[in-house]
Amino acid sequence: MFNLKKISFLKFLIGAIVFVMFINTGYAQNLTIRKIDKAYRDSLMRTEYPYILPIYGDRVQQTGHDLPLPFGVMVNYIGQDTKLNIDNIALRLNNSDFVDMDFLEFETFENTANLVNVRLEAWLFPFLNVYGLYAHSESNNAIKLIHPFELEIPTNPSADTFGLGTVLAYGTGNYFAVFNFNATWSDVSSLDENVFGTVTSFRIGRSFGFHKRFHNINFSIGVQHQYLARNSSGALKISDIFSKMDKGKLQEVKDAISDTANNWYDGLGPAQKIIVNQLVNEIDNWLEGRTPGDSELGYRFDKDPLGHTSLQLGVQYNHGKRWWYRLETGVGRGRNQILLSANYRFGIKKKGIN
Repeated sequence: MFNLKKISFLKFLIGAIVFVMFINTGYAQNLTIRKIDKAYRDSLMRTEYPYILPIYGDRVQQTGHDLPLPFGVMVNYIGQDTKLNIDNIALRLNNSDFVDMDFLEFETFENTANLVNVRLEAWLFPFLNVYGLYAHSESNNAIKLIHPFELEIPTNPSADTFGLGTVLAYGTGNYFAVFNFNATWSDVSSLDENVFGTVTSFRIGRSFGFHKRFHNINFSIGVQHQYLARNSSGALKISDIFSKMDKGKLQEVKDAISDTANNWYDGLGPAQKIIVNQLVNEIDNWLEGRTPGDSELGYRFDKDPLGHTSLQLGVQYNHGKRWWYRLETGVGRGRNQILLSANYRFGIKKKGIN
């Protein structure tokens, strides 16, 4: 007895294959387009390559292949949710030594960031692209302490990021493969030192052409790996922390620490008790209006993303040789991402060529 679900799936699969074959056959049988393309390829082989890059671009053109314009300015919007675990917390008040606060436990932290980056790139060789990038991001999140008491701490850091990257590309017929790697350094407003990170990705895809030359749509699938330096440290003024929190909640925190029924305090070491007592004193002074909260709370911690790898699905529309547009989404363990991109391409001609 046949499984109806399997039959439906096979019909869908066969229909999709026939559809793709129909598209390809439709384009292949258009003799006018084929004649124009052949004439264009022949003209490429007879014409001097006009641009200063890529190196060996003239040799590739002599084989009848048309290269993309070598330079590009790309603007990307990226929205990303990343889940991280926070551990190995250490705190200090003002210029005292850091004290390990291993009794603090935090809920898995979901970092939501909106990022805009600008990328300047060039094809150095026909198969090798190099680029530099600048990005600015804004985050609006909350870190939740779950032990020894519950406390939600709002955070909204911003970051400026600089980076360098490279792309290796290979194509045959309508198929292509792309490997991308970049390294970045981010100046985060809530941290003392720059955060180092890398992004590595590999994609394969297929291009479908339209009747108008240089207009095509590309579909791709691939994987992406993101690495972020584990250690972080920074400092915030007490006033910056407390001003974002409800005074009633601060009073609850003070009462929870002072409550003799909570025996977690008794198990703390001497240095840990000093930090806790100092923080209780800061809360009390803030609530009573005795201080503007000029003291600084220093922190040091490790962050560990739930997942580093995501599946990437993308579609790109090339509107002629100058404008390319891309939509891509990524899904992985503890990670969701969407990218919108616009790319303007241009060439710089060799001397003596108009």
